[in-house]
Amino acid sequence: MPHDSNPGRTRASDALRASGMVAACTALAIALDHGIHLGSENHAGLLPVMRRILDPAYLPGDFGISIRFHHHHVFTWIAAMLAIPFGENGALALLTVAGLAAIFAGLWRLGGMLGLAPARRLLLGIAIAIGLAWLDRGVEANRFLGNGPIMPPTFAHALILFGIDALVRRRWNLAFALAGATALVHLQIGAVWLIVLGSIAIADGVVRLPRRWLPGLAAALAIASPALLDVWALLQAGLVDGIARTDDVAFRMPQHFEFRADRVAAVALYGIAFAMLWRRWRARADARGERFRPLLQVVACLMLLALVHYLDYYVLHTGWIARLQLLRLSMFVPVLAALALLSNPPLPRERRERWPLALALLFGAGAIVAGFVRGAPPSLRFVDEAQAATDWGDVTRWIRRHGPPGPYVTPPGQIGFTARSDRSTVVEFKINPDGGAGLAEWMRRLDAVTAHGLPTASTRRDVAEELDAAYARLPPEGFRQLERDYGVHTAVVPAASPLQGRELYRNDGYRVVALDP
Repeated sequence: MPHDSNPGRTRASDALRASGMVAACTALAIALDHGIHLGSENHAGLLPVMRRILDPAYLPGDFGISIRFHHHHVFTWIAAMLAIPFGENGALALLTVAGLAAIFAGLWRLGGMLGLAPARRLLLGIAIAIGLAWLDRGVEANRFLGNGPIMPPTFAHALILFGIDALVRRRWNLAFALAGATALVHLQIGAVWLIVLGSIAIADGVVRLPRRWLPGLAAALAIASPALLDVWALLQAGLVDGIARTDDVAFRMPQHFEFRADRVAAVALYGIAFAMLWRRWRARADARGERFRPLLQVVACLMLLALVHYLDYYVLHTGWIARLQLLRLSMFVPVLAALALLSNPPLPRERRERWPLALALLFGAGAIVAGFVRGAPPSLRFVDEAQAATDWGDVTRWIRRHGPPGPYVTPPGQIGFTARSDRSTVVEFKINPDGGAGLAEWMRRLDAVTAHGLPTASTRRDVAEELDAAYARLPPEGFRQLERDYGVHTAVVPAASPLQGRELYRNDGYRVVALDP
């Protein structure tokens, strides 16, 4: 009987370790990001669409909602459904914890499949949570854990980890089905991952055995079908209009297309180190060579796709390839390389290792102490941007409680007017359209609120600042034109704006002015 009970105790012990690692790394990642972020950045476009889903009469005719309605629509629906019992902030908080926990659970499972001891898997999780040595970075702006406010990439990355685990186990049907789930939450990331999976299947000759992959591919298409319907709707609205140009992406989201030199070097070094280690394993007939081969194939594919993106975006300038954002998964290169590097030296059989656990504790504690030293102490609090103690937060709260109905005209570079005030605005730079669907109208509106003073800066932050500066100089006749073209009756302007009129509210940074006929 003791023999029968041991496997159960072992499984329970493994589950307990896994739960502890996932909880610790999730809490550390949130704390070092200074809490759970609600309503900032991409949530500016997400929250109004959530409200429209729950109430079809919410802000009828709102331009920002119309151009973002099909953007990550499945994720938005999930968030909206969670908001019914938990409220908006509760839904986003739950998704934040769930997304990060899914990533660390995927790391734990994949590390176990590759033979990494629990302490080494914990060390990797802590290193990624604190962003050690560019482990959470690719060649562009996106991070492995996501960029602050929870959005679909975090869940897509977690699903890819489980997909790589299936790939290591040679369960191709499961790997393809999980790729469909990845595409369901983030179609672009899912498409890039399907390219990687397909390339490896071709290289390994798996395509000659349809029973090993065809049911999985069919399942992937079925699972991703709701997202594909959104793509069809966007195609009808002009998604591919102007696809051969890249001037618009250089204006509105260069951070997703441009390479960052320091990150390119880090990703390349990780990839090279992995390849050299794998070559040594193969030369010595080490079993790890075959075990890690799928990971090296993924790394090689991702680095090649990043190179193709580079050539199209910087050299050929066609736009046809760059629009796919083939560099979106480059942050997996350091993560997968780290899994290989942590498997060396091999785990000694005669004793339990202590150094990985010691390093994990040292790195985690060091990151927490460093936060306090920098004056930015780690925190697990909710960071609700709608309640931010800023002039912008103050004016949007006043409008939400006391402001007249919209639409308004507002500084286009400021984030989240509609999400914070429940009023429509003519245009917001952060809420930009997918591809060419609505792009021409979005550009016309930006041109109108800046008196034809669109900026030429090279970074998104600088563009936003220049847009606000141009808006601050908009003459009275510009506001009269906005009133005629867009039915605007109220403007939010910088305190120093030359606009005269009946002042409804002011603080140190902004004035709310009625545009009376």
